[in-house]
Amino acid sequence: MKKNNWEIDWKRFKAFLAKHYNVSEIYYYEGMVSKASFFDIYPEKTLKDFIRSTEAKKNYFKFLKDQGFIVRHKLINRVFDSRGNGFKHKCNFDVELTIDAIDTIDSYDIFILCSGDGDFLKLLKYLKGKYKRVVIIAGKERLSKDLKKTSHQVIFLKEIKPDIHKNFNKD
Repeated sequence: MKKNNWEIDWKRFKAFLAKHYNVSEIYYYEGMVSKASFFDIYPEKTLKDFIRSTEAKKNYFKFLKDQGFIVRHKLINRVFDSRGNGFKHKCNFDVELTIDAIDTIDSYDIFILCSGDGDFLKLLKYLKGKYKRVVIIAGKERLSKDLKKTSHQVIFLKEIKPDIHKNFNKD
């Protein structure tokens, strides 16, 4: 989406899911930048900038919670890359998402994954084995071929953009 210069309007996204899938729970996963990671990424910034950034992220998460999303977050890991002679930043939620999917398996018939990450292949196969319908929402260029083959339905973000994008031209 960043490449195509648009953002999701989370209220509209939730309305889209409710309309088409009668969704009752939506989980949202995102990393929080640690102080060390923040200064790796933005060495010219100050501590005040870090605090402002952290507060903005907390307010964003509060907004999502107020909209009814179940928000999961954790600090972004900082890993030294000896080949690049610097730090890389990583924050995967594969395990957390998988545990949530399995812990709540009796409360849904359709599992909608908003990711094209092939790491979720085993989870999707497991859910299908438990007679769950599996839907993927992802960018076309970011979708694993194996996930595409395994799912019951694939929805490309570009196709639903008119229904879910943030309209910056609103009055």
